[in-house]
Amino acid sequence: MFFDHRGQHLSSLRNFLSTFLTPLVYMADLPGELANWSGERIRGRDDLFKENQSLKDEVFILRTQLQKLVALKAENAQLRNLLGTEKKVEGKRLVAEIINVASDPNTHELLINKGSRDEVYVGQAVLDADGVVGQVISVSLLTSRVLLITDPRHAIPVRVERSGERSIAIGIGQQVDTLRLQYVRNTADIRIGDLILSSGIGERFPDGYPVATIVKIERDPGKRYAVVEASTEAQLARTGQVLLIWPDRDPRTQSNSILEDEAVNSEESSDES
Repeated sequence: MFFDHRGQHLSSLRNFLSTFLTPLVYMADLPGELANWSGERIRGRDDLFKENQSLKDEVFILRTQLQKLVALKAENAQLRNLLGTEKKVEGKRLVAEIINVASDPNTHELLINKGSRDEVYVGQAVLDADGVVGQVISVSLLTSRVLLITDPRHAIPVRVERSGERSIAIGIGQQVDTLRLQYVRNTADIRIGDLILSSGIGERFPDGYPVATIVKIERDPGKRYAVVEASTEAQLARTGQVLLIWPDRDPRTQSNSILEDEAVNSEESSDES
């Protein structure tokens, strides 16, 4: 050390040893480098997974919003002077996953992974990428139960997209994708293949969302009303995600009834009798 300090006599030896030990330095640092590289890779995959899930949710929401164009197209053709003034549904939207399906074939219900913690409320409208699914009937902290539109306990006010004829669609129960239209006059302007939209009456479901397509019409001259059946637009037996929507106003102002209006039933029954 003395000779090296005074005359730098060992500089060549020091350089040789430094060069010789360089691989050992890299080897000693290798575990740390591998840990950093692995962490970046894991974080990268996690970020990509989250981004992919976010994009899927965004596409799902956009597909449900495109349903509104069906009603807007018809309104634009009939009411050009009112273009841009039609009622629109704005507000919060949230994608939920289906985690359970009722095992009873006569009970058409779903369990979703959103609850009161996510501000879900009883009576809230539920959609999928193709049409109306149903409405929330019970809420817990983390989950909610959804009654499908095909359940015999459910009724939804609807209108025919082509002619504007109004009716009430109720579930049959035995079939997971079939509805029956109530109080359709024999002379009503409806055809097989007509698209049925939510009418917005009762303000439970937003106006203009696809509900079903008419697949069967039976007219009996001896009866006042026709027998009309429709196939749901929503993929109730295959969908894995649903969309919860919130109106602009306080949902607590809506009626909590999820069944068909008793007054309508009473009035129609008295008319028929």
